[in-house]
Amino acid sequence: MSKLAVCVSVMLVLLVPLTESRPFKTCCTHYQENPIRIQLLKSYTFQDITKQCNIMAVIFRTVRNRLVCGNPDSDWVQRAMETVPDEGFGHHPHSK
Repeated sequence: MSKLAVCVSVMLVLLVPLTESRPFKTCCTHYQENPIRIQLLKSYTFQDITKQCNIMAVIFRTVRNRLVCGNPDSDWVQRAMETVPDEGFGHHPHSK
């Protein structure tokens, strides 16, 4: 029985670094429908559909560091993307 306890303890010690090394990713699950004033937006990046994130979105960071999810096909999102600097990812194939 003590051999089993040692094996379980070793496995737990080995698994802890694996769970801590994966960064938690925030996903947009719905879109902000009402337009946000461009003056309140600081930057943006893109969210593609993945196993964790089920919608494509433009993620805006506000001047207060709040994240706002926009529909890439929405007019207000397209206008904001023309003015607000992106976070270094350049032109996205889904933008107009």
